Amino acid sequence: MIDLAGRRIWVMAKGYAADEGGMQTYAEGVAQAYAAAGASVTVFTQTRAGPRQGPHGPVLLTDVGAHRPALLPWRIARAMRQRARLEGAPHLVHGTTWRTSLLPMVLGLPYATTFHGREFMYGGGTRLALMRRIAGRARVVCAVSRYTAGKLRERLGAKCQPVTVAWNGLGENAPSPATAQPNDPPLIFSLCRLEPRKNIAACVTALASLRDQGLAFRYVIGGRGPALAEVQDLVARLQLGDRVRVAGFLPAEETARLYAEADIFLHPQVAADGGRDFEGFGIAIADAMAAGCAVVVGTEGGAIELIEQAVTGLAVDGRDKGALEEAIRHLLTRADERKAMAQAAEIHARATFRWDRHVARILDAAGAPFSG
Repeated sequence: MIDLAGRRIWVMAKGYAADEGGMQTYAEGVAQAYAAAGASVTVFTQTRAGPRQGPHGPVLLTDVGAHRPALLPWRIARAMRQRARLEGAPHLVHGTTWRTSLLPMVLGLPYATTFHGREFMYGGGTRLALMRRIAGRARVVCAVSRYTAGKLRERLGAKCQPVTVAWNGLGENAPSPATAQPNDPPLIFSLCRLEPRKNIAACVTALASLRDQGLAFRYVIGGRGPALAEVQDLVARLQLGDRVRVAGFLPAEETARLYAEADIFLHPQVAADGGRDFEGFGIAIADAMAAGCAVVVGTEGGAIELIEQAVTGLAVDGRDKGALEEAIRHLLTRADERKAMAQAAEIHARATFRWDRHVARILDAAGAPFSG
């Protein structure tokens, strides 16, 4: 158990509640974990809901609001200086992305910086040099999966300092384990930002083939993004409207209900853009496992690290249409195996994907004043 009583932790976040997305989930997860361990936690961010300042659950939220990009660093730096004058300098600043670690580096504060996925794979010249400097001066460089760590070492080169791998925790409103009776027909669920690398169109195509073979199912696709229209058009073209619902944005209550009711969760992601656009971890997959779903994930990216093949999930090459179809068929037709896999996934996810474990690894790598 970490004891951070008397410690001041600042979290630099790209966004925070009520923003959506994985980066916001990550920021809330780590901030609340530090607070649960007894630290005094201040989150610095900018969202459309700001400017605002005050308690937000167990943390102090300082949101400078949406401004012109050129003004944001100045406004956040001013807020940081004001906070330091009130309570003293932080013992550690956690930059939830490499970009949010720029200000603590410039201000000479001790910081950890987290790398997730595609956000560090683009740009060269000045941008790459800045990324290397931020990583080089960090007390801790964290990656959310072994896959991400490998990509980061390739990107930063031979001078990349040691990388601490710390898996993410569950989502802020992690779903409760499933308690309902199995569905007839089985309920399949996907939740993600709808973009090409999530590979949801391949799921729809595979399910059309399985429908033609006489298999019964219902499929709900949650999320928005640039591939939304493509998925909607594909469902219509394949005449799957009676079985597949493209739901778009889902409120938290409905998301939790679908996680709890679903039998199967599909996320057969692939790496896109020559391998630069990849899934670093996959919090939605971890949440589905914790809810007692049998999951199908892709072999490209960090999500494969979440499962043990055929024990807590199935991993397939998302580019192999036959393999994806067969994995879904296996789970649809073998209810006992599906249930056993879902139960094993739930136990594994709840024991393993925890924000307290995530920040403990970072603090251990940071050393004094957190070690010992």
